[in-house]
Amino acid sequence: MVEYKRTPEKQSIPWMGGKYAGQLKDRVPHGHGRLLLPDGTRYDGEWHEGKPHGRGTVIHARGAIYKGDLYNGRRHGYGMYAKPDGQIIKGKWEYGQFARPLEELPRQKEIKPSPTDRLPAQSRESIAPAISVKNLSHWYGNLQAVKKINFDVYPGEILGFLGPNGAGKSTTIKVLTGQLALKGGNAKILGRDIGRDDPKIQSQIGVTFEEKNLYLEMTAIENLDFFASLFGIRNPGSLEALQRVGLADRAKDRVSEYSKGMRQRLMIARAFINKPRILFLDEPTDGLDPVTAAAIRKTIKEEADRGAAVLLTTHNMFEADELSDRVAFINEGEIVALDTAENLKLKYGKRSVRVRLRDGDGVREENLPLDGEKSSTQLSELAASPDLMTIHTEEATLEAIFIRLTGRGLAG
Repeated sequence: MVEYKRTPEKQSIPWMGGKYAGQLKDRVPHGHGRLLLPDGTRYDGEWHEGKPHGRGTVIHARGAIYKGDLYNGRRHGYGMYAKPDGQIIKGKWEYGQFARPLEELPRQKEIKPSPTDRLPAQSRESIAPAISVKNLSHWYGNLQAVKKINFDVYPGEILGFLGPNGAGKSTTIKVLTGQLALKGGNAKILGRDIGRDDPKIQSQIGVTFEEKNLYLEMTAIENLDFFASLFGIRNPGSLEALQRVGLADRAKDRVSEYSKGMRQRLMIARAFINKPRILFLDEPTDGLDPVTAAAIRKTIKEEADRGAAVLLTTHNMFEADELSDRVAFINEGEIVALDTAENLKLKYGKRSVRVRLRDGDGVREENLPLDGEKSSTQLSELAASPDLMTIHTEEATLEAIFIRLTGRGLAG
């Protein structure tokens, strides 16, 4: 009888009539690994006690591909199935059977690597939210900082959580991540009631804090390796994570030598290192130069495309508009608006066009509403004018909408 080491480190063994390469525990696949069967079928993903369990990809011998959640070796959860003819079906699977379709996509030349693309609004009701908050409240003594707020964040969705300093954003995140005790209402993370020191929740989330709680005497790569080890992750790909945030060339430098912006980037890399299903990002680009901030926003989008639910706080309204699928405005502990940025602009903004024309040696501007036949005729006349210089649509900014709703600025 062949004896295998009892270790989670990567090894190769025969399994299920094929060859398995990956992590082991008690001589069976457990952790992350890849199985190749004699007929050409392959599975690459998470394992639990000898069975595919968690997130993974199955490539069948005849060309079909399944990417998504598995439970005890069967499709169970949210997944995407690509047929050999190129048709893609996405939806909920229950114990190996397709249960509830979300959508069918036309033939595609390339299957996206993520089974949980960012979901359209009409599909949200078909799946469970990754974060579910119902009547959440919190007090500091007699001061009620959060007042019965309600919101959900779905897999693959970025929810911008916007408000001025002291509005209740950080308190909400601290309650959801277990740093503060839940005092009122209820909330669930991945279907589990929140609470302090819940290892099953903690292993599935990534967090960036306002405080840069890094180990200054360690190098950047040592910080990431150590943090990954807390989740039992071996070979976490720390250098690749540093490359994503532009720190690969400083990987072996002590963090004490890093600037404020570099430490912020390392915090972002640390939040991603355990491939979390939920990200809580508190001012993720604070203190970064425009080029680096754009690169960080790109990585946040990639995490959402991978299927992570993202709760994002920021005072940067360009960032909120660019990243968020929906935005929630919170003021004095209450959510005063929750919708897509586009819908909020349509609801609270003015549909108008600003036209600039030459006027002798000067320039004149005219603002025309987009509603009404008279405005349409006038706009057509101006657009045909030889003096026309520019035409710009005018819409309310998120900052302007928030001020209208609360009388306060987002940074106030």
